[in-house]
Amino acid sequence: MAIQKQYENTRLDKKNLWLLGAAIVLLFLLWVMFAPERGVFHYLRLKKEVAALTDENRRLADKNTELTEDINRLRSDDKYLEEVARKKHGLLRKNETVFEFEPSKKKKE
Repeated sequence: MAIQKQYENTRLDKKNLWLLGAAIVLLFLLWVMFAPERGVFHYLRLKKEVAALTDENRRLADKNTELTEDINRLRSDDKYLEEVARKKHGLLRKNETVFEFEPSKKKKE
């Protein structure tokens, strides 16, 4: 009877040890998932932010390329320079006159 009681106590100890181990593993997994500034959710948020910044970087690089081409064209192409000066800045050639007409207002009868 003493041996059977000792066997049951050993079995309960093993069961309790397994439950304690499972609880520790569960707590560790929960910590990995929800740890502030270190968890999986934080990692996913950072991954999304990196993707957004990569897209913005690509967009800015494309815009930089366009602006570089525009600068080179303004430096080398006189016709393009004149077109930009006329459209964006309203500049005129020598002896050129601009007439601005207001739209006619309809008379109410």
